[in-house]
Amino acid sequence: MMKWNQWIILVLIGWLPLTAQSDTIEGMLDGEPREWFVLSQGRDSNASFVEVGDQRQITITGFVEPDQRDAYEGLSISLAVEDNQLIDAQVVQLIGSTTVPPLYTSEGGSVTVTLTQLEQQGSHIHIAGRVEGVLALQTALDDAPSRAEGIDIDVQFDVNAYRARF
Repeated sequence: MMKWNQWIILVLIGWLPLTAQSDTIEGMLDGEPREWFVLSQGRDSNASFVEVGDQRQITITGFVEPDQRDAYEGLSISLAVEDNQLIDAQVVQLIGSTTVPPLYTSEGGSVTVTLTQLEQQGSHIHIAGRVEGVLALQTALDDAPSRAEGIDIDVQFDVNAYRARF
């Protein structure tokens, strides 16, 4: 029987395929229809959560290819939930192949995140909602995001996030 770290190595070197589960992240970005895929290998998923005190911090990362973890044009939604209420949300849409600017961000933008479903069953959470508004362009780490150079976003998500294991 293989250990979990052997499975991760096989995934990383491409011997086991990553799969896009039935999770959906889709909608409009800058006036164009878009879709992102949550990749997973069993419970090793790009939709995960951790419990910190009374909060659940949920991170959802969607990729443009259904079988490849490539940051290029990826979408990241980070949520903080307490007592089943959304208390903080951050959204980042990557432009290039790294997670550093230039990128579009909810910081400095005008983005509303709403949750329509949040249900935890053991080590997984089913979460659904919507992101809409304007993401601001951040061109460099030291630059403030610019809403004037932002893009419109109207995206719905419906995913299963799994408890992160360290």
